[in-house]
Amino acid sequence: MKKLVIDIETENTGTDIMVDNKRIISVQVGNSSKQELYFDDSKDRSRSLTTAKSRISSPLSEGVVFAGYNVKGFDVPLLKEFLGIEIPDENLLELYETEKVARLCRLKNRRTLKLEEVCEEFDIDTSHKQEMNREAEKYKTRPDIVKRAQVAAKDIVNRKGWSLDFSYNYTLEKLAGGNAIYESYLKFVERDGSSDTLFHRYAVGDIISEYRLLQTVAF
Repeated sequence: MKKLVIDIETENTGTDIMVDNKRIISVQVGNSSKQELYFDDSKDRSRSLTTAKSRISSPLSEGVVFAGYNVKGFDVPLLKEFLGIEIPDENLLELYETEKVARLCRLKNRRTLKLEEVCEEFDIDTSHKQEMNREAEKYKTRPDIVKRAQVAAKDIVNRKGWSLDFSYNYTLEKLAGGNAIYESYLKFVERDGSSDTLFHRYAVGDIISEYRLLQTVAF
């Protein structure tokens, strides 16, 4: 059975990875050798999100399985919410539910692991993540980001009982990361979807690393 990786990026400059999403800005489909990137502000209809819907629907009718890391918890519900795309469970492969990844979580005594943490264990390159993380560091000292993180941290302390220090670092990371991704997307759009941009490297990088993880843990 043919398998492809599917992944999305969203406009989310808040602290909640689900609640604060404003729209899907890109959809990526492919494997380690070929990646297709469709985006919301494309001037080229062939790269639009409308075309992405057709690109997903066609393989579904052929029984193709879409794989991804946290695809059930993030990508699938947001594809349904924003684009009206439904991917049935029988056409999904959740990589973090595979036995090898589950075993790794148990060994590290962790409920979940980030994609880059899992890939590191299996010697899979995630330099695209590191590049975006370096970009996100620049946002952590911006006064507006710092102030929003401070306010959001106090709210988390009240709601969840986390320590203020942990809550602040958590919210700062989410705000910095979300803003870095979204502003890199805006630069990508300004350059008409150029492959020579941080956003493009980041978006297709997930497809490549997740497909290599798929080959390691599921084939």
